[in-house]
Amino acid sequence: MPSKQQKQQQYNGHGDANDHGRAADFITSIPEVPVTRERPIWSHKNVKEAGVARANAAVTETSPHGTIEGHYTAKHSHQTVLQQHIDFFDLNHDGVITPLETYLAFRSLKYNPLFAILSALFIHLGLSYATLDPSSFLPDPIFRIFTRNIHRAKHGSDTGTYDNEGRFRSQMLHDLFTKHGERKDDGEWGLTLRQAMNAIMAHRSFLDLFGITAAVFEWLATYFVIWPEDGIMTLEDVRGVYDGSYFYKVAGRVPEIVVKHD
Repeated sequence: MPSKQQKQQQYNGHGDANDHGRAADFITSIPEVPVTRERPIWSHKNVKEAGVARANAAVTETSPHGTIEGHYTAKHSHQTVLQQHIDFFDLNHDGVITPLETYLAFRSLKYNPLFAILSALFIHLGLSYATLDPSSFLPDPIFRIFTRNIHRAKHGSDTGTYDNEGRFRSQMLHDLFTKHGERKDDGEWGLTLRQAMNAIMAHRSFLDLFGITAAVFEWLATYFVIWPEDGIMTLEDVRGVYDGSYFYKVAGRVPEIVVKHD
């Protein structure tokens, strides 16, 4: 049976060891540093300039135009991908997410009441203050999250798929799966929960307790919402979590068209 490295060489267009680690004439791995060979980067094919962050579309090799079902990406073109990710939790679409809304949204995603309560507490206590306007010094009395400033709540030790402005980096998401995941029998990239935890340790920043804790919580929540029958999260399902479209699929809700007013 071919090894994980051999499978990655096959799908990335790599041959023997002489050309392994080459992507578009760039050297991406060297024998002297084994980790660069153990964690190969993704060599994109049909995503134009995959390293350039997209402001409002979560694009991948399989979904080069983002989420086209229900015209999701087009309907949310006024939002960054990070804002799209949390839009599901803004139940009345007023740009403000309350702890109650987060709780109700988690319940609609089939989480049990205790997990939904703990999630709402963790998310709002940890992120609310960061989303206040820069001129605000006092915390919000009910720990609301303001979606316009959600990029300010980006934490460390994450995958880097969102940039600091909330845009989506296709290269980083694909790298996550090629470095830490594996190809499924149908050729699609997949990631187990154990592999996701290994990825967190690989991406962690030194002494970043909050960021590591947040990353663990996010991947646990992602796994629970996808809950794959074979235990393997696919890249496309994870992509849907990143832009929030997967939440609507699970909850059976049709995302509303929200017109932005200046």
